[in-house]
Amino acid sequence: MKKAAVWLALFLLCSGVCTAAQQPVVQVAFLNFSGYAERDESGRVVGKGVDLTTRLLHEAGYRAELRILPAARIWLGLESGEVHVWPGMLNKPGLAEHTLQTERDLGRVGINLYHLPGTPPPRWPEDIQGKSLIMITNFTYTTALRQILSDPARDLTVHKSNSHVGAVQMLLRGRGDYLLDYRTQVSSALETLGMQALPSVGVAELPMRFVLSRQSGFAERLKTDLDAAFDRLQAQGVELDVTRQ
Repeated sequence: MKKAAVWLALFLLCSGVCTAAQQPVVQVAFLNFSGYAERDESGRVVGKGVDLTTRLLHEAGYRAELRILPAARIWLGLESGEVHVWPGMLNKPGLAEHTLQTERDLGRVGINLYHLPGTPPPRWPEDIQGKSLIMITNFTYTTALRQILSDPARDLTVHKSNSHVGAVQMLLRGRGDYLLDYRTQVSSALETLGMQALPSVGVAELPMRFVLSRQSGFAERLKTDLDAAFDRLQAQGVELDVTRQ
């Protein structure tokens, strides 16, 4: 009887180890963003978003390989299956058909319209009529915002910047009337520049979730496992809103 119990214990232990080993390694991509996802001096991918993502994947029973990629590479990777997971917002046209989203929010991400100190706050979208707008190259916005910005009747002039720091500097130099950008990115840019907050009005707010590639071969299972892991950690009192960490 004792020998049978020992064999049963060994079988169960082996089953657990084998199951964990058989889980696919999740290919995770992040956008580079100071404090959220960046490389440290040794080249490791670190940050608040990285910590939250790896904790949820570990709780769900997965190992991960982490990369920082430009937006265009992430979107192509999600379409092809080279990227399995991206913590972000599903707001790029055409991407939805290639992806799934988890059900739990990792935070709310705001998009603001920034203006120069000392100027009156603009009414959105009335006051952008005939104005010049600074935006970030390769960044996407909501469908509603895209419709407003693409309306030829608004007579908008759009200037693009490759960086958030550069976009803030363009606004301060009078290169545009307004800056349309993500709130957290502008806050980080202002910190880099050693500046106080810029006046702004909120124009949209998006949920940040895990965006999963349908081409990975295990997207449905990963979605279920990540949502379950989120619920378990939340029940333990773990803060899972990356914007509050």
